[in-house]
Amino acid sequence: MKSKYIFLLFSLLFWGNLLAQNRVDTVYIYKTDTIIITPVYSSFPGLGACPLPELKTNNAISASIGFANMYDTYLSPLEYKGFSIHLMYEQMRRTRWFNYKFYKQQVFELDFSKGDNPAKNVTEYWGLLSYRIGGHYSLYNTDAFRLGVGGLWDINVGALYNERNGNNPATARGYTNLNLSAIASYKYKRFAVRWQLDTPFMGMLFSPRYGQSYYEISLGNTVEIVNFASFHNQRALRNYLSVDIPINKYTIRVGYLGSWYQTKVHNIQTHHYTNSFVIGFPIEGVKRSREKAENNYWNNH
Repeated sequence: MKSKYIFLLFSLLFWGNLLAQNRVDTVYIYKTDTIIITPVYSSFPGLGACPLPELKTNNAISASIGFANMYDTYLSPLEYKGFSIHLMYEQMRRTRWFNYKFYKQQVFELDFSKGDNPAKNVTEYWGLLSYRIGGHYSLYNTDAFRLGVGGLWDINVGALYNERNGNNPATARGYTNLNLSAIASYKYKRFAVRWQLDTPFMGMLFSPRYGQSYYEISLGNTVEIVNFASFHNQRALRNYLSVDIPINKYTIRVGYLGSWYQTKVHNIQTHHYTNSFVIGFPIEGVKRSREKAENNYWNNH
């Protein structure tokens, strides 16, 4: 009898704590020799339990190759055209925010480009490392189609090098932005199609003044090298279309990535355009609640 009262007391404490925290968890109800595992959703205490949505995570590693167009009047008045190689790691995960309607996204990107001037006698090299994090709120979601809108914050660091220039052979890139983003995905039979558009609307960027050398900057002449960025001096668009194709036990992602970025600051005009073919490998997982810890020491004796 005492053991039943003790069990009842601990049960009341456990359920009271669960409802007070208003969280999603895996609840264990013990009965003699049997363990019943019951998932519950407790956003509305007292209305009973209902099944938890799956918190799926999609990780993808991809590479792309395509055409690049580079232009920076700080280094040269000419456009340089060539190729671009792009590496990307992307993670998309469903979260519990906004009643499971918010999907978190983070992306690591590394871009390398090489191009020649129209006479093909001078080469420029471009390198950029980027990180972006944010997400999308699902406006419409069915088993086949999902539409979401949201925002991303990005930070980018890189450089452009011209092999001919003597005094200023290179110029740095550094900018960070808040981006508007829209995403749509459609599942047809075993195939999955996704389309995402991103564009910055507000941020900060680094730019020297026309004719200002980096040697001057190193001596402390840093006036106006950090500038507010918006549509008046910075315009960009990132267009990503992909298709996931299951082949045997694996999934392959193929697609198109277009990135267009241009600025006009201190009478210096720049742009960097790429159009690339993408191939990658997505892996999908499901985030599950942690199981209850067990102590099996006494069962071994």
